[in-house]
Amino acid sequence: MCALILSGVRINELHMPLPLGLLLGSQLAGFEPAAIVGGIILGSFSGEQPYWQGTAIAILYWGVTRIVLSVRKKCEPTTRMLIYLGCCIATLPISAINGLREVLYGAISIAVSVLFAYCCKCICTSVKTMNRTRLLTDTEQAAIVVGIGAILLSCTAVVLSEWSLTVSLLLILTAAAVSARGVYGAAAGIFWSVTVTLYRGGNPALIGSVALAALIGSAFYEKGRLFVVGAFFLSGILFQTYRATDAFLMSVPNLLCAMLIYLVLPKSWLNALRKRVDPHPMTERILSAAIKRTEHRASGELERMGKMLGGFSAMFHEAEAEDDSVARWTVQGALAICRGCECRRLCWRDADAMRDTVLAIADETMRGNRVTPMDPIDETCRHFGDLCSSILLSYQQALNRNAVSLRAKEQSGFTERQLSGAGAALCAYARQMRARSRSARETEKRIRERLTRAGYDVESLDVYETGGSETISVGIRRPLKTKHSAVRREIEIACGYPLRCVRVAQSERLVSFRLEQDAALHATAKVSKASQNGMISGDATGECRFPGGRVCFVLSDGMGSGRTARRESESAIRLLFRLYHAGVDKELVYENVNRMLLAQNETEMYATLDAVSIDLNTGETELLKYGAPPSFLLRDGEVSTIAGEALPCGILAEAKPSVIRMKLQKNDCIVLCSDGVQDVLLEGTEQAIRALGDPSEKPGEKLLKLARSRGGTDDMTVMVIRVA
Repeated sequence: MCALILSGVRINELHMPLPLGLLLGSQLAGFEPAAIVGGIILGSFSGEQPYWQGTAIAILYWGVTRIVLSVRKKCEPTTRMLIYLGCCIATLPISAINGLREVLYGAISIAVSVLFAYCCKCICTSVKTMNRTRLLTDTEQAAIVVGIGAILLSCTAVVLSEWSLTVSLLLILTAAAVSARGVYGAAAGIFWSVTVTLYRGGNPALIGSVALAALIGSAFYEKGRLFVVGAFFLSGILFQTYRATDAFLMSVPNLLCAMLIYLVLPKSWLNALRKRVDPHPMTERILSAAIKRTEHRASGELERMGKMLGGFSAMFHEAEAEDDSVARWTVQGALAICRGCECRRLCWRDADAMRDTVLAIADETMRGNRVTPMDPIDETCRHFGDLCSSILLSYQQALNRNAVSLRAKEQSGFTERQLSGAGAALCAYARQMRARSRSARETEKRIRERLTRAGYDVESLDVYETGGSETISVGIRRPLKTKHSAVRREIEIACGYPLRCVRVAQSERLVSFRLEQDAALHATAKVSKASQNGMISGDATGECRFPGGRVCFVLSDGMGSGRTARRESESAIRLLFRLYHAGVDKELVYENVNRMLLAQNETEMYATLDAVSIDLNTGETELLKYGAPPSFLLRDGEVSTIAGEALPCGILAEAKPSVIRMKLQKNDCIVLCSDGVQDVLLEGTEQAIRALGDPSEKPGEKLLKLARSRGGTDDMTVMVIRVA
């Protein structure tokens, strides 16, 4: 059928190279040519003048290839090409009957058929290997464009008044190509219009009108089919083809027929076409699938590593056992003296009673009391002095050994907790990676499109879920000509819900934003400071917001004053935030911040730590105190004192913080003060806080002013945290 249709395309009404090219191309692609030979024979006699040369080439080629296959069982593509060229050259004398000019057209026909054969081979191979996921290569798409051009040429004879089947098909295919591949589809439409115009020797206005419509449509094809249709009608009006009487222009019948058919084409067909020819959706799907596979594998490896660390932590676990080493060692020390005594049997006839006596002697000796023989020891025992010395020595050795063992056990417990905590953090992070849902990827697409339309150059974009809410990280190339709030508003419009800014960081190239879904509560802090005699204050404050709607406010007071104390307090805050960001369990954070500060201290320095961690979604709050003075909660005009007893950070590895848990409400206020303020105000702090009054005023400044009026000269800092 294809060969019969393509037989309508002839050069000088004598030569039809396209069906001959189809014959060779199908053979090179591995198709059986018998039916094509029949189509060529029928097509040779379909015109006014039979094409004897084409019939002869088809029959001769088919016969020779059959002979070669019967002899060699295989016919290579090069052999087929040589057989085809030999048949074409052998039949050229038939064209000489009509003169030398027809021989020249015959040579041109051979060249055209060979070029078309390559395109037919690509098309046939594409048909054989086509599946639902494969993308057509550029070569295959070019071959299909050439094949469609050949089909358009074969329909040029179908004309009715001002309507042409060729032009109508040309407009439909151009609109579909533009919808599928944009400017590349426009290039295909221009190629088809040039081919039809040159073949018929028609009006070149067809090329201009199709080119203008295709290029305008390619600029707006992503907005929908109506924009593409509008581009074609606009081009028709500009070229005034609505007044043309030539059927081979973009006339009104051609345009109306083509656009109506294009509009009723199912959207699924156009989407399927775009999936086959446009590399961008395919690339996005491939990248999305690759990212998903990578995340799945990485999360699996992280979870495996986390479980491995959890398994390693069990190596450091020691079961609690009753320790009787002190009593046992002390009794053994007493026996070492009594073994050489002839009265040993009398003293040790009741072993339990003697054991109690030995331990009592050890206890009295350690207290420095004078010890005399006790029952059942004989009062006249001549070895009693040596016995007491041996008991005391064994007792002390046992205590020292227990101290070392306890220290080792504490270190093992610390190592077990660290490994277990790190394993749990890795497993939690792996679960977060797997929780990346399809909705997050769709949110990414909307945000990118919105920011691009607003004129921002998006470098990176990531949307991920933490704690049941979406966290958005965006990197925008500099210069940024708008305020940060303008970027947040654009992202809010794309997401459809309010956001709050967690962090903004700037570098030479990028401005990076981290935003997350706004929570039920809001917490802000205002800090007021005063230093000692104009020196650098040893107090430091910090605020850090974490994904999932959590915020932490910290006040730290380094020992002493000046630059060294300030460095110590800032180091404590930095360690706390770093551990929080790493996703370490809160209990391990509290322990590690003390140990890490102790480890990096070159001198005997320490710092107090007063931290308030608030979950803005629920109001659950933890107050962490390492040697910090009491804090104060102001609620409905009433003040509550929040105190905790603990050593400052960096003194002892075993130091534990005071942790106070509570639930905050809207309009609550927490006041953190350094020692310099509380040492001066003393019991009057609650009364001063109760008198703070209007939240719009500066309560921190009021407290500092009151402390200075009472003689305060030390570093003083007040942090007022308001929940709204």
